[in-house]
Amino acid sequence: MKIITDSTADLPKELIIKHNIGIVPLTIHLGDRSWKDYYDVEPDEYYRLLRKTTAHPTTSQPTPQHFIDAYSPFVEKGESILSIHLSSKLSGVFQSALLARSHFPGAMIEVVDSLQASFALSILVIICAETANRGASLSEVAHVAREIGPQIETYFSVDSLEYLHRGGRIGKAQVFLGTLMKIKPLLKVMNGEVQPIEKIRTSERLLNRFVELVELAVQEHSQLLMAVGESDNAEVMTDLLGRLERIPGISLMFRGKLGGVITSHAGPGALGIAYVKNVLK
Repeated sequence: MKIITDSTADLPKELIIKHNIGIVPLTIHLGDRSWKDYYDVEPDEYYRLLRKTTAHPTTSQPTPQHFIDAYSPFVEKGESILSIHLSSKLSGVFQSALLARSHFPGAMIEVVDSLQASFALSILVIICAETANRGASLSEVAHVAREIGPQIETYFSVDSLEYLHRGGRIGKAQVFLGTLMKIKPLLKVMNGEVQPIEKIRTSERLLNRFVELVELAVQEHSQLLMAVGESDNAEVMTDLLGRLERIPGISLMFRGKLGGVITSHAGPGALGIAYVKNVLK
């Protein structure tokens, strides 16, 4: 079985290689320049570019043809394909994949809307890869994807809501617009959309809140799979992760960097956590 996702999963290279994951990139546009996410520009380089410009970034999704090209080699070999993508409420990536699927009427292809983004999408991809490695069929792994995706809890914060607002991904969090600059918005991906949770006044309180949320989740589920992501703020994430890893029951899947597409919409300085009940025990 071949598992394919898109570059908004922000899946670290070592995990892409380990699980043999196919990645279909989105495209970033900044001023008069364009790059394929991760393929043409690495996160650290993009952070530097974004901090130096006054231009506002935009992104574009892969076309159905990009997915046809990604699927074709595996269809020709008779392999089944599980294609898991960014929330359909945040982008048209999922729709492009569905249209590509219709190009192969006899093929074994399942296209799944993760209702997630970034490191939460990565968690889902890894769970599916591990499930497939244990011998599950395509339909069984697709069922796992559709069942687990909505269960992943994703909390994040941004330095400025302006990026989400301009990019049209702010959702109901627009109620936080116009608040004081010192406010640290705590946001959550719920039902595939960005939702406002709390307005927090200091960075320290924000980190404490992340820890509290994980502690509550561990009380409910006992053991959690977790991934964390950062965008040009490694020291802050190191501090947060040190606290999180001291909580009993946490299995860290990875610490990653937000890629160019996600950073284009969240802005540099974003960070977040995603976790779900450990289903790989």
